[in-house]
Amino acid sequence: MWTNSELKQRAKSVLNNFGYWTPFLATILTGLLSTSASNIASVITDNPEYESVLQNEEYAPILISAVLLIMAFSFIWNTFIGYPVMVGMNRFFMENRLSGSKIDRLFYVFKSGNYLNVVKTMFLLNLKVFLWSLLLLIPGIIKSYEYYMVPYILAENPGISSKRAFEISKEMTNGEKFDIFWLGLSFFGWILLGTLACGIGVLFVEPYIQTTYAELYQVMREKAFGTSHGFRFAETSELPGFFPEQA
Repeated sequence: MWTNSELKQRAKSVLNNFGYWTPFLATILTGLLSTSASNIASVITDNPEYESVLQNEEYAPILISAVLLIMAFSFIWNTFIGYPVMVGMNRFFMENRLSGSKIDRLFYVFKSGNYLNVVKTMFLLNLKVFLWSLLLLIPGIIKSYEYYMVPYILAENPGISSKRAFEISKEMTNGEKFDIFWLGLSFFGWILLGTLACGIGVLFVEPYIQTTYAELYQVMREKAFGTSHGFRFAETSELPGFFPEQA
């Protein structure tokens, strides 16, 4: 059974052994490349002048078209660029815990030969969570934690089928969802402190958080192979490990 303190201690050891600044740069680049353009649309629609412009028959169609265009671009960007980069970030942090990693691992998915499979699986992941959220908020949250390990599974094996990725993640998170939620909540103090530091401080906490989640996935891998629970539900061909020399 894992504990928050155990995972965090492992994360600190990784950062001490292999350095902090490369993981820091990895999180910054991932944030920039996966930032939704819909945020721009939100800024526009939240502007007090937005309503007044909508009442203008001349400019209202232009403004609405611009917002819709930005949202469409956001969807395309997130699907084909943002999600693969996020999976690549997981690859980076899983490799980094072993021997240090290079920043180009963020783009691992693009040269893996399984780019479209990753895009499809990540799209289905977000679609599933969205549809469950339409029922009620709680089912959506539960499903988000049930599928929490899918991006890591894709980072380890970008060619795995979508169905199998969801199945393995479901088994990994069985009985673990609240603990994963609690792990995320345990970073609240750090995030709050970073937010108070003009918001910039959050950027410096992110490498520690992502390194901790990498340690969490390692525990989930051990569970998948029956190391900690005695019930094996994944094969080494499905979860082949993380090696920097892989494409």
